[in-house]
Amino acid sequence: MSVQAQDERYYRSIFSGDLFSSEKEGFYHKIAVRSKKYMLDINRDGKEDAIQTLKRDGVDFFRVLDEYGRVKFESKLNPKGLNSSIFRVSFKAISKTIDVLILHYYEGDTEAAIFEGSARLYFATIINRDLGNIKFQKGPYFWTEREGVVGKYWNRRYIVNTLDYNNDGFREISTTYNKNNRVFMYKDEQWVTL
Repeated sequence: MSVQAQDERYYRSIFSGDLFSSEKEGFYHKIAVRSKKYMLDINRDGKEDAIQTLKRDGVDFFRVLDEYGRVKFESKLNPKGLNSSIFRVSFKAISKTIDVLILHYYEGDTEAAIFEGSARLYFATIINRDLGNIKFQKGPYFWTEREGVVGKYWNRRYIVNTLDYNNDGFREISTTYNKNNRVFMYKDEQWVTL
């Protein structure tokens, strides 16, 4: 096959529209592992819904299922190294109509030159208690661990709170790690920091 034949195929795909087709390939995986379903009443209708974590080819996913087991929401989390996982989920009411699932996600660790690992929060905000209306947002880093010189190891304590700091009827999410304090407010359907 000559180079000109390759060019001809490329130009034909441009003219036929195949090159610019809007169809995207899905996430195909070879290995999939699921956690058990953790049951709780997320939309407060008296029926238990479920949350579940998945790992597909080393990539972490989080999903919410309704009371019939149908997937209502699924999103990918971004690992940085080995052993990544969601290790805690907090369910908090932000206002009378808005709830949030706060995911504590260990992004994994690397051991190239020195051991290092980090964790961050993710916010799954349920608007009007509708499982079909969940907004997912990456939050702040709240924890790092590393091995330093001469085998010393640092693993710092962290605190995550939900309090109404400004008395506006909406709770804010605050994180305290090391000497860093961050406060996230819910505005215009997203979490913003001060």
